Amino acid sequence: MSNYPNMSYCMNENTLAAMNQIVNAMNEEGPAFLTEMSRDEKRAFQQLFNVCEDFMSLSEELQEEVERDGQPSEHDEWMSFDADC
Repeated sequence: MSNYPNMSYCMNENTLAAMNQIVNAMNEEGPAFLTEMSRDEKRAFQQLFNVCEDFMSLSEELQEEVERDGQPSEHDEWMSFDADC
C-alpha cells in the first residue's frame, strides 16, 4: 500500500474535502463525535490531530522560507482577499 493515498495533483483538494467532512461531523454531533468512536477511530483521530499540528508547523516554516527568499507569496494574496467582493 502506498504512503500517498491521493494523486499528487489532487491531494490537497481531496484532503480538504475529507477534513470538511470531519469538521462538519464534529459540529453536528458535538461531544458524541468523540464518545461514540471505536478504539481504532479514536487512535486515528489522535494521529490526525498530531498530523494537523505538524502540518501547521511545517506550513509556517515553508511560508517563512518563501518570504526570506523574496519570492512572491500566494499567502499575501490570500491575506488581501475579500470574500465579500
